Order: sequence, then C-alpha cells, then structure tokens
Amino acid sequence: RFSLRGRPLWKSMHAALGIWLAVGVLAFVLTGLPWTGSWGKQFKSLSASARLGAPPGEWGGLPLHSLRLGGQTPANGSRPADAQTRHGSHEAHESGMDAMPGITMDDLPLPQVPWAAGAAPVPQSHDAGAAAPTLGRVVAQMRTLGLTDGYDVALPASVSGVYTVSYFPTDPKLERTLYVDQYRGAILKDIRYGDYGAIGKAVSYGTSLHMGRYLGLLNQLVCAALSLGLAALAVTGCVMWWKRRPAGTLGAPARERTGAPMRGWKLGLVLLGLVFPLMGVTLVAVWFADRMIFGRSSQPVAS
Repeated sequence: RFSLRGRPLWKSMHAALGIWLAVGVLAFVLTGLPWTGSWGKQFKSLSASARLGAPPGEWGGLPLHSLRLGGQTPANGSRPADAQTRHGSHEAHESGMDAMPGITMDDLPLPQVPWAAGAAPVPQSHDAGAAAPTLGRVVAQMRTLGLTDGYDVALPASVSGVYTVSYFPTDPKLERTLYVDQYRGAILKDIRYGDYGAIGKAVSYGTSLHMGRYLGLLNQLVCAALSLGLAALAVTGCVMWWKRRPAGTLGAPARERTGAPMRGWKLGLVLLGLVFPLMGVTLVAVWFADRMIFGRSSQPVAS
C-alpha cells in the first residue's frame, strides 16, 4: 500500500512486516531458547528428567560401545557387531565407569557441544598402570571410527579425567560425543544422534537451522532477512510513535477512545511471563517505571 502517505504508510508497512515475519521470528526465538542460560538450562534438565532430551538410562545413557585403541571399526562409523560391543562394554566396566562428580559436557572447555549431550555426566578414567595413549593415538582411533576432521578434543584435566571428543557438524544426524579412557584407551561412551530423545533430536535440527548451518547459504539468507525484518519493525514503530507523540514531549500517544479491549493481550503477556520468568520480571519493571515516570497523564481521545 505504497499509495498511502504519512503515518498511514508507516502503519501499513509495520503491519505487513509483522504479519510476514511472525512465523519465522517465532521459529527463530523457539530454536534459540534451549541455549539460553536460565530458561534453557531448566528446559534441558526437565527434558533429561523426562528422558526426552539426553539419551535415557545410565550415564545419560546409551549402550556402551567401548573399544581398545587400535581396534577395528567399520570405516563409515557404524555400530560394532554385538559380540564386540558386549566385550567392549565389559572392558569399560572393568576400567571403571564412575562419573566425574558434578561434571557434565557443558562444563568442559569445548567451543560447541551437541545440546542433547550437554547434560550427560562425564565418565572418569582409572589408572590401570598401562602406558597412557597419546593425543595422536586418540586422533588415529577417531579416524577408524569415521571421524576424520571437524571435531574438538578436550584433554583430561585431572588424573581421573578422560579425552572428550565432540563432533558438531551441520547435519544433526552426524553428531557424536565420545569419551576415551586416558589410561586404557577404551572408549567409555559413544553418544550419537540416534541415542537422543525426541526433544533432543528436535533441538538439534532447530539449532542447525537457527545458526544458518543446515541449508547452507539459503539458510543464512533467511536468518539475515528475519534479523533485518526485526530491525525494520523497530524503526517503523519508532517513526509511528514520533508522529503520534504529544507535542513537545516524549510521552506515549493518547489512547483511542474506541480502541479494542486489551484483555486478551494482557492475559497473553501474563502467561508468557509465567513461562519465561525473566521476561515477566522485565515486563513488570518496565510497566512500573512507566507508571512512575509518566503516570496516567495520557487520557483517551476520540479517534
């Protein structure tokens, strides 16, 4: 509606942008929330408790796919044969499968780890008197498991620490997290996408889309368009306020007497504040500051 002029034009642009961006921005926000420091941490804990996030069972748990360094595994990284897996699991238990007290994947010095594996307890190594494998041997073992590059390794930080390998590719189905005993060289745990719960799988795909990784350049262009659209909404909103503000002041525009009731919006904000407590506290603080600074000077006027 570019035939309009003045405030009606800005109002039309603001409304059109809001409608077109609504679904994309909502998806953008929802896929980013699981990574937030407060709400996301609680959501991850709840998902793990319901066995929908981290792999269910012991050790954040999944079957133990334990192999000695130098053991052979299919080049495509597929699961070992049942007999070999059972042997490896028995070996891992013999080497000690206690978890490091209070240490999870999120606590390790890694630039990025799969979301579903972040809350999994990190197992610990037990000194067996054997020659400790070097980082080079760990890298060679990863190659036999199908990981050639693009992964990060956290070195053991204590006598009971483990080598932690985190693979965070653009395709969530290829995500892997492995723990290697620093003395025996046994793989204590191998977490893959198939071991995640339903929420963990959904968050993995959402994260890849949110970061503009999954669909490559197209994904990045969509994310950029959403970000620029949000900036445009802020600009058009400020312009409309400037055109309607009381003359000579910075207060809110006068309310329209025939304006639609706001009960539904207020109820929605209350519900959002309950689901997202930090947002709720912020809304209350802004409302209180608005009342204290501007009071109730804005009176309804005829439209």
